Amino acid sequence: MYGRGMRRATAAAGLIVAALGLVACGNEDGGTPAGNAVSSPSTTPSASPSVLPGESTGTSAGPTPERSVPEPVKTPTMAPTPTTQPASVRLRTSMLLTGSEVAKADPGRGWIATTASADPICGPSSTRGNGVRGSLNRNFTTELDASGGQWVTRYDDVRAAKAAYAKIVATIKSCKALDPAPTHARKLTENRTLPLGDATAILRWYDYPLPSDPGSEPGGFPYAVTREGTVVSVLAFREMGDGVKPANFEKLARAAGARLG
Repeated sequence: MYGRGMRRATAAAGLIVAALGLVACGNEDGGTPAGNAVSSPSTTPSASPSVLPGESTGTSAGPTPERSVPEPVKTPTMAPTPTTQPASVRLRTSMLLTGSEVAKADPGRGWIATTASADPICGPSSTRGNGVRGSLNRNFTTELDASGGQWVTRYDDVRAAKAAYAKIVATIKSCKALDPAPTHARKLTENRTLPLGDATAILRWYDYPLPSDPGSEPGGFPYAVTREGTVVSVLAFREMGDGVKPANFEKLARAAGARLG
């Protein structure tokens, strides 16, 4: 018993010594036990990252270029394009009749241009409308008992000129600015239109004495109103007697209207 037991103990001790020797040999050779391999870090430098155009690498000392920003796209709208009205015609002295033209249209009367005022029988509102943007005036006289004038006014647009024309004609027809004397009466003896300009009206007031004042003189007051675009021209005459003959006054009206264009 003793001998077999000693042999088993000796054999076990030999196996332990052999195992220890294997471990010692592995450590001395610098090897790594199987199943625990560790890769050493690579010392090869990595490639530099690619740089896009316009970007900074972080090493340049200069400023970073700015990227261009595209213009914002305008969204089309359905709103109508505003339209502008034609520019208003400027007044010119050539739009006014001259003294010689009046003398030619109504001959034998001695008409001349004058600086003296010739107020129309139906007042200032019979020569101009509202919102006047420019005006010209020339007066005429026979240096006896007859006088007259031409008033040309300009307005912002055709609509305003039409309103002024209508107001002037209405004022002349009613003629409330100056009432006749108690012994006189007044009536509209002419009220007609001419195909001249955009609109032309000839109106004539006649002031005459009543039977109670047989020695008093009558008076003739012809008007010619013409509109051409944004311009309105008014001829207004006054004198003792019947006034400028209708045919002669129409010549004046046509001559004045032709000068507005």
